[in-house]
Amino acid sequence: MAKTDGTGETTERRRREPKAAPARSIVRTTLAEQAYEALKERILDQTLPPGARLNIDNLSRELAVSSSPIREALARLEAERLVVSELYTGYAVAPTPSAAYLAALAEYRIVIESHCARVGAPKKKKAVLAAMRQAFEKMNAVPLLGTRYKEYRRFVEWDGKFHQVLVDSAENEVMSVTYSSLHALLIQSRLYRNREGANTALAEVMNEHRAILDAFEAGDGEAAAQAVRDHLDGGRRRLIDREIERAKG
Repeated sequence: MAKTDGTGETTERRRREPKAAPARSIVRTTLAEQAYEALKERILDQTLPPGARLNIDNLSRELAVSSSPIREALARLEAERLVVSELYTGYAVAPTPSAAYLAALAEYRIVIESHCARVGAPKKKKAVLAAMRQAFEKMNAVPLLGTRYKEYRRFVEWDGKFHQVLVDSAENEVMSVTYSSLHALLIQSRLYRNREGANTALAEVMNEHRAILDAFEAGDGEAAAQAVRDHLDGGRRRLIDREIERAKG
């Protein structure tokens, strides 16, 4: 006689029944989100070059969606300054940021980030150090940086998180919000300029991040501020060097 488990169900039957598969998380994206990612990739890869007109009807046909998701995606890209809109002429891909603009952005970052590092590092907040370590390790795990958006974006996103945590460490809400509002511009500048020849400079860039992280772990505000300045000055120097090489050739 088969044994039961007290519920009237035999143990043999229970063994035969397949176990339920573990639940999987489902990533849901809207059509507008998909359109945004598709257009952003084309812009940053310059499949859609700077100045290219963006016809909503044509984009709707190409991406097989209605005009509403396209309009929503374009509005989001305009907020990130990747596209521009003009009365009567519609949307166009924004011009490539100039070297002078990127140099000015680097100068702003040096002022803000060095101050935040000086203030934030001595606090030695566990959450800050953990977040910085995670971002550093994720960047360091990227073996090579491709020249296309999909290949480069992981490094750029973790780089952005590293620097946002650095700024947030000062616990100055105004600085954090102001810096965060430039997030799209910072990503844009990294993707447009820094990916060219990035692999040759990757070891140098990671050493600069390592110096910042080491100073934070030591709680040394002055060393952290100097490491930030060295890193951002290094980025500016690499940008200028690439502009000179581009002009030559």
